[in-house]
Amino acid sequence: MAPAKPSENVRVLVRVRPFVSRELEKGDDEVVKTVGDRSVQVINGVTSNGRGQTGTAYQFDKCFGNETTQDELFKQSGVASLLDHVLEGYSATVFAYGPTGSGKTYTITGKPDNINRNGSGDASDGIVIRSIESLFGKIRDLTGEGRQFKVRGSCVEIYNESVVDLISYSRQSGGRRDKIQLPVRFDPSRGSFFVNDLTYGKCPAEEDLLRLYMRALRNRTVASHELNRDSSRSHALFTIYVDAMVQDGAGQISTRHGKVTFVDLAGSERLKASKSEGTTLKETGAINKSIFTLGKVISSLCDRKKRSDPVPYRDSKLTQLLMDSIGGTSLTLMLACVSPALSYLPESVRTLDYASRAKNIKNKPVVLLDEQQGIIQELRRELDALRNENRALRDALNGSGGSARASLQSAPSAGDGELGAR
Repeated sequence: MAPAKPSENVRVLVRVRPFVSRELEKGDDEVVKTVGDRSVQVINGVTSNGRGQTGTAYQFDKCFGNETTQDELFKQSGVASLLDHVLEGYSATVFAYGPTGSGKTYTITGKPDNINRNGSGDASDGIVIRSIESLFGKIRDLTGEGRQFKVRGSCVEIYNESVVDLISYSRQSGGRRDKIQLPVRFDPSRGSFFVNDLTYGKCPAEEDLLRLYMRALRNRTVASHELNRDSSRSHALFTIYVDAMVQDGAGQISTRHGKVTFVDLAGSERLKASKSEGTTLKETGAINKSIFTLGKVISSLCDRKKRSDPVPYRDSKLTQLLMDSIGGTSLTLMLACVSPALSYLPESVRTLDYASRAKNIKNKPVVLLDEQQGIIQELRRELDALRNENRALRDALNGSGGSARASLQSAPSAGDGELGAR
């Protein structure tokens, strides 16, 4: 690994979605709204004279109201800047957080029927599709003059605490294909978790990566319930890996390994409101447990000065795989999604509370190099440090030596004194 950037806080953005038909039919009141581009206000009462409203204001890095388009969100979110860092060899994470039906999947992916397309260019395209377009545009601009890039992709879902590969399948008898469940391992050398035996698809062109992503989305587990017709029943993590190979003037090639992970979290649910039952009920329990654990991790990282117990990353598969993103070595962007409606108020407040705390989490991003190149860079840094120490020591000796010589020249010697006496 290369030297770390200065520690950086997790950047937190908020998106307040428009009312949906169900809320409009109920005549739901608007209680969550953006105020300017950095504040969200939650209305929770009226003033004593009945002429005004009381509420709580939350401050974030950026806030998007219900009229924000997908294109505006992408351009103003800072995701494009994260992609620049990925090309330099950094890890980045963009994850959407919020209750079910708050617009997370729309923000990350776009409309549900987008998964049946093989290309981009729709106004509803979410952050991932726009990032793929942007990334390959940047690669085209940078390729050449001793610089080359290789791109791969992977995608997993966490379903009922099992990690499933959404790219590869195991073939069963009768032509049926089952999703492959994969183990999660801890890598002591990097201090983070990884998915063992994960499938990585080589994507030399933008269209290849888009097809890989669409394929993964079609394999994701979804279901319908009272609050969301197309509810995601799993957490999905789509990762783009970029190997940047640069040749210097001496013909030496160095490789930096950047990556960006897009996380579409399944939303927490109130069982009474969603009316989940059977399989959906079991899924809801697993989703709520992992989201609860994520909240514990966020709280623990924000209270490090007060606590000595370890951060509970190991308590769920989700937090294991987000260990590098939250409190680790990644550049991280959190997108909190909420509804403006009164019927969603408890969930919206809970989301905004956790998002507000997440702003205090500090990461220490580093560039990931090939192991051999990392050793060479470390040796070079040590050599530079030794040279600087030697230079400082030499200057100090020269300085003290000069003072000593000046003293000897100005003071009479013992011999001079004796001759003078004679």
